Amino acid sequence: MKRLFVYLAVTFGISWGVWIPLGIVLGTFKTGVESSMIMVAAVAAGMFFPLIGALVANASVPKEERIDLCVKPLIRQNAKSYLLAWFSPALFTLAGAALFFLLFPYLFDPTAAQVAQMAETAGADASAVPAMLAAIILAALTIAPPINSVFAFGEEAGWRGMLFPTLCELMSERKAVLVSGVIWGLWHAPIITMGHNYGMDYVGFPLVGILAMVVACTSLGCLLSWLRLHTGSVWPCALAHGSVNAIGNVGLYFCTTGASLYGPSLLGLVAGIPLFVVAVVCWLHLSAE
Repeated sequence: MKRLFVYLAVTFGISWGVWIPLGIVLGTFKTGVESSMIMVAAVAAGMFFPLIGALVANASVPKEERIDLCVKPLIRQNAKSYLLAWFSPALFTLAGAALFFLLFPYLFDPTAAQVAQMAETAGADASAVPAMLAAIILAALTIAPPINSVFAFGEEAGWRGMLFPTLCELMSERKAVLVSGVIWGLWHAPIITMGHNYGMDYVGFPLVGILAMVVACTSLGCLLSWLRLHTGSVWPCALAHGSVNAIGNVGLYFCTTGASLYGPSLLGLVAGIPLFVVAVVCWLHLSAE
């Protein structure tokens, strides 16, 4: 379908066309994405590229062939789903972090040294760490998800607003969510190669990291696609996506090392197991025909 090809060409073309040359110029393929604020900003801006792809894809076909991106919030009809989208990511994030530290107890740091370092940078002493940590977690549970949803909307209008329903025209919902998840994961390939989410210090870098991102995106995509179908809006998807971005790395505050392929970030292969379980449940609720 023309709409599908245009969406993928524009979304990947703009994203990779910005990230790859910029990464080469800034050297972040060697030093990591976080070594350059310009690259960090480019990654953040990239969240809106799928929205651009969706708008261009719709504009490329006759009006009767365009797809409804479902951008109306529909909050009143879906209040419970919004609450689920807002708070459920915290549950499987905390469960995933607990599982990670259960399997790797030597990586657990009960003193939250990373937060202590943040407090020291801010000119506070160690006694401020508990309050600072509580404030971070409280913000991640309350104000951060709706704020993040504005940025996440850029992705969700593309992946769940355009790509997933377009694929559903060609195959079953169960197949469409898997295909869209793989595509979504591969879209991150350049920034994973810059150490985004998993760092660079692991066996099989960066291919194994890209594979891990595909698994994580496919799992999260099952929940987000179910929300899209259940509510008829991409905004609950954006809220859940924003919640994941807000709370998904909370385990790092208690880890003696940074992010790794296995966790404690929600996108890790071990810490992501509870999310995978949720994904299977959501996937089974999708149509097989």
